[in-house]
Amino acid sequence: MIALKQTKCIDDIWPVFNKKMIIRADFNVPIKDGKILNDFRIRSAIPTIRRVIDQGGKVILLSHLGRPKGKNISKLELEERIIRRELKKWAVDSGTGKTTHFALLTGAEKKQILSWSTLKEKAAFLSENEDSGKTELFSSLDDVEKKDLLDKMAADFTPEKRAQMYQGYVDELSLRPVAKRLEKILNEQEKNEPASAVTRVIFAEDCLDAQAHVDQLQPGQVLLLENVRFYSNENSKDESERLIMAEKIALYGDYFVLDAFGTAHRNSATVTGIPKVIGHGVSGYLVKQEMKAFINVLVDPPRPLVAIVGGSKVSDKILLLESMLSQIDVLIIGGAMAYTFLNAQGFSIGNSFHQAGQTFIDSSGKKREIDKLAWSLLEKAKQRNIKVALPIDHICHTEFKSVKNPFITTDENIPDGYMALDIGPKTVQYYCGIIEDCRAAIWNGPMGVFEIATYATGTYSIARALAEGTEKRGMLSIIGGGDSASAAEQSGYAGRMSHVSTGGGASLELLEGKILPGIAALDKMDRS
Repeated sequence: MIALKQTKCIDDIWPVFNKKMIIRADFNVPIKDGKILNDFRIRSAIPTIRRVIDQGGKVILLSHLGRPKGKNISKLELEERIIRRELKKWAVDSGTGKTTHFALLTGAEKKQILSWSTLKEKAAFLSENEDSGKTELFSSLDDVEKKDLLDKMAADFTPEKRAQMYQGYVDELSLRPVAKRLEKILNEQEKNEPASAVTRVIFAEDCLDAQAHVDQLQPGQVLLLENVRFYSNENSKDESERLIMAEKIALYGDYFVLDAFGTAHRNSATVTGIPKVIGHGVSGYLVKQEMKAFINVLVDPPRPLVAIVGGSKVSDKILLLESMLSQIDVLIIGGAMAYTFLNAQGFSIGNSFHQAGQTFIDSSGKKREIDKLAWSLLEKAKQRNIKVALPIDHICHTEFKSVKNPFITTDENIPDGYMALDIGPKTVQYYCGIIEDCRAAIWNGPMGVFEIATYATGTYSIARALAEGTEKRGMLSIIGGGDSASAAEQSGYAGRMSHVSTGGGASLELLEGKILPGIAALDKMDRS
């Protein structure tokens, strides 16, 4: 953890005027029908972007969005070379072989070509599978129409169309809406601040075919590349495949800046691959801020320190819980994972979600039994004199849906036929009282199904207690990203806490004591 303090930051790069700065950001934001629902992650990247463009640098932004299947670069290039070669051969053909060249295309390409033809109605009923009649239908067209259709395909072979044809592109996961929102945010003026020149955000439809856009960038301009996960190389387990992608993107810039804390725990082409190719990498302001926050709470924090852990699965958080026992004074457990611990202690949990009696394979490949892990953790906490707080009442219902008057238990036990969906009022008071007695807190995971208003009280009460403790008593409050960050935002208390992380998985692994590959790939400060 101490080594994190020695990582170079963007401030260590000077000057940046006219320099091309590749910045790996995290714009994995919720988008519905082309509209961005929450731009918190976009706004979090603004300080780093501003630092570069205000000094006349050129910004080249990379990000992922969602989990598209993507296309392997090598396979794509091979297929493209074959198609281009055949199209070129056809173009100089004296009028023969059009159907042969059509037959060499993929099913999706054949469908697209036939959709432009005079027989498009018949073609609409044909599948993309082989031997479904597409080539036979094409062969029935006259030579003039065949030539026109193949000409249209050759002219329409743009990067975006190419991605669509090869199933790498997913319209709903395009970063185009992010480019528009980013430009709007960059050009927002503070009150009483004089208007400045408009900052343009240019969008490149293909992250691997953006050299023309890069060459045209002017000082102070921003270029956002399309979703890097449209290529499967981004997250390939094979380093050689990741480096193929990294080498292509590295050609765009002079320097690399990692400002995507949310992906710092991944060995990906644009996180660890690019700095390896370029030979250097520094953190942006967001990553620097994230690192500082976690260092403050993990290295000699104010005491007592409470860890508030929620969520659904013990198997997802057990490494975190085990790691935190060596650092905290109090552990609060909420969410569905609490029912596994209550079951282990002999309480009835009704139909509540739990993992009692289940097993899972841990990161080392070892089979672990959930019940034994729960008992072991409680015993270790007892031996170390660490208080473990579990719910003492619950808000329940018979179904996973909203209800006006949910059933509230009188104690830890949940009746048959009911499922607990939030911590009860006595537990809220109990947990908030613990928080009031602490000087530092780490929160990772909601207390219930906060997405449904009926069951949001417990989670929002924790958020309020942390916010009030931060404001009134100077508590150090760190929110570990993911659902916790979403809950903090939705509750309206996020701005009153010490730090709300942008990285769910990254913050979780950091709290577990793991080294984040993205951070390890950055330059270290000189020790002179």
